[in-house]
Amino acid sequence: MSFVSVRNIFQSYNGQPILERVNLDVAEGEFVSIVGASGCGKSTFLRLLLAEEQPTRGEIRVDGNAPAVEPGPERGVVFQRYSVFPHMSVKQNIVAGESLSRRWGRYWGAEKRAAEKRAEATLERVGLAHVANAYPAALSGGMQQRLAIAQALTAPAPRAVA
Repeated sequence: MSFVSVRNIFQSYNGQPILERVNLDVAEGEFVSIVGASGCGKSTFLRLLLAEEQPTRGEIRVDGNAPAVEPGPERGVVFQRYSVFPHMSVKQNIVAGESLSRRWGRYWGAEKRAAEKRAEATLERVGLAHVANAYPAALSGGMQQRLAIAQALTAPAPRAVA
């Protein structure tokens, strides 16, 4: 089963077709590059994947879920000009990215320790565990890019319902 399934996507603006009959299947963990000339619809397709826009026709499913009607924390993007927090260590960047969904934007006590463990696992996954305590300025451009990817991969922790 595909992790991302794009079926017969059409997108047009004011009657002008931008995307027509786009189909794509992406397995979990698979990397895909979308390449094309300026103005061919790459950014439009990205906005559709992020659920920032709805397609004129067709559907996009992530992990078998119903098509999203608005952006959510299960979808992330790393832009070509990425942004990390220069005043925080690599691990702190991951924890901060996750904690932004919280009311006060911070973790304390056991929640903080759990978030740090998740950050360590994410850094291991992207090959940055060995620089967890370094600051972004000490990293190469490619390592900073992986840090930004790690931030996008970090899912917000589940919230307790009051």
